[in-house]
Amino acid sequence: MRFRQTARGVLCGLALMLTVAVVPGQVFAAPKAGTGLDYWTEPSSTNVFRDTLPTKESGRSIRLDTARNEAESAQVVVRSPVAFTVTGVRFSALSNGSSRIAADQLSYNFITYKTLKGNTPHTYPVTRKAVADFPDALSNSRTIDVPAGDNQPIWLTLTVPKTVPAGVYTGVATVRTTRGDVRVPLTADVRAVTIPDSKDGTFSNSLWNQFNGEISWKPDGSLEPGWLPTIEKFYGYHRFTPQWWNLMDNVATQMKRHRNNVVTLPLVNMLLDGDTTVTDNSDGTGRYSFDWSKIDQVVQFFIDQGVIKELEGFWVSADTDNWGRPADGIREVEIIDGTGGKGHRNYANWDSAKANNFIDQFIPALKAHLDAKGWTESLKYWMHVGDEPVGDKEETAWRGIASRMRSHWPDVRIADAAFHEPTAAQLASTMSFMIPNLLNYSPNPRPYDQIVREQGKRLWFYTCNIPQGNYLNRFIDQPQFDQRMMVWYAYSRGASGYLHYAMAQWATPLEKDDFAGDHYITWPDKANNTIESTVRWESLRDGIEDWETLNILGHTNPGLARDLAASLTQTADKYSPDTGYQARIRRIMLDAAAGKPIPASRVAGATASSGDPTNAIDRNPGTAWRPDSTSAQWLRIDLGRQSQLDGLRLNWGQQKPPAYRVQLSYDATHWTTAQTVTGSDGGDDFVGLNGKAAYVRIDLDAATTPYALTTVDVVGRPLAKTNLLGGKGYAVSPAPAVTPDDTGRESTDGVLADAWDDGRSYGFAPGQNTVTISFDLGRAQSVDELRMHAYEEYPAYRPDQITVATSLDGTTWTQRGRPAVAPNDQARIWYDVDFPSAQARFLRITLQKAYSADADKMFVDEIELYGRR
Repeated sequence: MRFRQTARGVLCGLALMLTVAVVPGQVFAAPKAGTGLDYWTEPSSTNVFRDTLPTKESGRSIRLDTARNEAESAQVVVRSPVAFTVTGVRFSALSNGSSRIAADQLSYNFITYKTLKGNTPHTYPVTRKAVADFPDALSNSRTIDVPAGDNQPIWLTLTVPKTVPAGVYTGVATVRTTRGDVRVPLTADVRAVTIPDSKDGTFSNSLWNQFNGEISWKPDGSLEPGWLPTIEKFYGYHRFTPQWWNLMDNVATQMKRHRNNVVTLPLVNMLLDGDTTVTDNSDGTGRYSFDWSKIDQVVQFFIDQGVIKELEGFWVSADTDNWGRPADGIREVEIIDGTGGKGHRNYANWDSAKANNFIDQFIPALKAHLDAKGWTESLKYWMHVGDEPVGDKEETAWRGIASRMRSHWPDVRIADAAFHEPTAAQLASTMSFMIPNLLNYSPNPRPYDQIVREQGKRLWFYTCNIPQGNYLNRFIDQPQFDQRMMVWYAYSRGASGYLHYAMAQWATPLEKDDFAGDHYITWPDKANNTIESTVRWESLRDGIEDWETLNILGHTNPGLARDLAASLTQTADKYSPDTGYQARIRRIMLDAAAGKPIPASRVAGATASSGDPTNAIDRNPGTAWRPDSTSAQWLRIDLGRQSQLDGLRLNWGQQKPPAYRVQLSYDATHWTTAQTVTGSDGGDDFVGLNGKAAYVRIDLDAATTPYALTTVDVVGRPLAKTNLLGGKGYAVSPAPAVTPDDTGRESTDGVLADAWDDGRSYGFAPGQNTVTISFDLGRAQSVDELRMHAYEEYPAYRPDQITVATSLDGTTWTQRGRPAVAPNDQARIWYDVDFPSAQARFLRITLQKAYSADADKMFVDEIELYGRR
C-alpha cells in the first residue's frame, strides 16, 4: 500500500446557527424523441469520453459559481446517431436586473482526444484503461465534425469582470449544428469577492517551456542528428522573427488567462541569441561581453502583456552522465564557451577553472543589469543552481556552486526542485524558498514546515513523473479535478507556489511518454500559430483561482479557510474524489469569502440536547454548553430527518478542547465517529464530513477545563428520499477474511470509507469470490434504487459485479435491474442500480470478484436503498 494517514484531523473554523444549506441538483431528463440530436451538461470536473453516458447528476443547463475576476468552465455534450457538424456556439449576454456580463466574456473550445497506448505506470485511479482515447486538448477550431454515435464535449468558459456587481446572472448558450440548434440555459452566481490579477496574486505558478529557448541540460556538442529547437521543429521558424512575436503574443494571452505568472528565462540561450562574445576560453580565462538585448525584449514584452509576477532564471548544473557525458565531476555548470568571438553553449565540471571563470563574470554582470532595469525586486527575480540534487557528492556540488554565486551576489534568490531525501530536506534551509515534490513532502512535511515556521520561508510544490499511486498529479489518464485539488492541498499546507517542468516539452512523442502527458500541459497549434490548452491546464487555473479566494477568506478567518481546504485534501494522496462534495465545499468558500452567512437556512425540526437541558446552543456565552468536568459528555443534535452532511461548524469561544469526535447516527442508538479533531487553533472549527445521518453528536473525553461551545451549525441538506437501510444491521456470507466489520453496520452507518486502513470498510480475499449481504427491512416497502459506495483509493479492490435481488418472504428472490460492473455516478465512486418500483421486505446483494495479483482483495463500504418518496 501507499503512504497513509489514518487520522482525519481537521484544524480550525467558524460559527453560525443550526442550519442546512440547500443546493438543488440538476436531474438529467431524456431527450425529445425524433430530433436526432441529443445533449446534456457536465461540470468541468467530469472526464467525458466518446462513449460516456449521462448520469443522474447530468443536466440540461449550466450553473457556475464564481468570484469576480475569475474564469469558470462547464461542458455541453452533443451527440447524434448520424454524423453532423457543430458550426459554432453563440452566447447571449448574462443579465441580473440592469447589470450585465457581456457575451464576449464567454468562450468555447472543442475537447479533442489523445490516444494512450498504456496507462501511466503504478497510477490509480485512472479514468479508463488504455488502449483508449482520452479527453485532453481544447481545440482552437471554431467548427468540428462529429462522427455518428460519438460524444462531442464542448468546453464553455465564463470570465467574470472585476467590476460586475454580485448576483445571479442568467443567459443562454446556443450550440449551432447541422442537425439543429441546442439552447442551453446558463446561470452564474457571482459572489462579492474579487481575486487579484495573476501578476498581482499571492500564488506563483511556474511551467517551464521552450518558447524563449531550450531549457535543457544537453550540450551543443552532443545533439542528435537532425535535432532542431522546439520552435523551429513545431512551427518552422526561428525565435525573434515576426512570426515568433505573433506566437508569443498568443502564448502570453494564454499564460495570463491560466495564471502562469512566472516567466522562465534560459539565460545562456538568450545571451547567445544576442551578440554575446568570449575571448579564448580554452584554459578558463576567457573574457565575456554579455549582450542582454534579447532578454530585455522578452521581459519587457511580458511586462507589457501583464503576465509577470516573478522572473525565473535558468543557469543550471546537471549530472555529468546526462547525454553520455563522463561521470567525473558529478555536476557540471552551463557556460558560454568558445574562442575569439561568438560563443556556444557548453558544460564544465562545477569546480573547474572554466566554471569558476564563468560564474565570476556572469553573476555580477547579471545582478548589475537586473538592478539597473529595476527588475531584481519589482519582478522578484530568482534562479536555479541545479535540478533534483541527490546524494552527498551532488549536495557538495550544489552548495559549492551556490556559495560561489552568493560570493558575488549575497542575497540572490535561489531555489530548486528537490526530491531525493535526505538531500532535499538538508538543502531546503539554504534555499530562498523550498520546492519539494509532493511525494517527499506529503508523507513527511515536518522538516519543511519547521523551516517555514522558524525562518518564514515560502513553500512551493512540484510534480513530474512522480508522484504516482493515488497521489494528485497531472497525467492525462487521471481525473480532471486532480490539478484543482492539488492547489487546495497547497493552501491547506501553507504552500504558495507550484512548479512543473513541461508546459511544452513536445519533442518527446506522446507514444513514448510513459507518464501520460507529463511532457505536455499544452499542445502546439501550428495552423493558428498558437497553442492549445488542455483540461489539465484549465484545472490548474481553477485551483489557483480557488487558492486566491481561500487566501482572501484567510485574511479574515484563517481557520475557516484552512479547514475548508483540509476537508477536501487531507494529504496529497488522501482527498475526496466526490466532485459534488468538492463543488459544495467550494460554494461555502465563495460565500464565506464574500461575507455571506454560511449556511443560509435553518434545519427544519433540528434540536440540540445535552446532559444539562438548561444549556441551549443559543449564541449566548452565558448559556453555552459546558461539558461535565468529571465525565465524558456529549452534545446531541437531532436533524429532524435524514440529511446529507457536508460539515459541522463549531464555535468554542476562547478555550477549546484538545480533541473531540464528531459522530453520526441514523437512529440515535448506533454511533460512528466521522472525524476526530485534534490541535484546534482558534475559537472556530469547520469539520468536513460528507456523510449521511439523522443525528449528530460531539463527543469529548473527560473535561478538565471549562470549555464552552456557543454555536453549532450543521452544513448540508435533507435527503430527497429516505435511505431504507440507514443504521440497519445485515448478514454477510462468508465472513470477511481481510478486515472485519467491527460494528456490524459499516455498510449502513452513513460514514464513507477511503483506504482500507481507516477501519470503515470490511474486506475479502481470494477464495471468497462470491459474497452475499442480506437485509431485513422489517416490513414490505416500495424500492427502486440500490447504491453502493466503491472503494475510492484503488479500483482493483472493487467487486467486478453487483447483483441486486429482493423478496417478500426471504425464500423466493427476484433479480432487480442489471448487474452493476462499474461505478456509474458523475464522480465514478458509486454503483447505482435502478429498477422498476417493487415491493420488498428482504434485500440481497451478491458481489462477485475474480482475484489477481493486483486485485487480491475486495472491500465493501456503504450500501443504500431508496424507494418512492
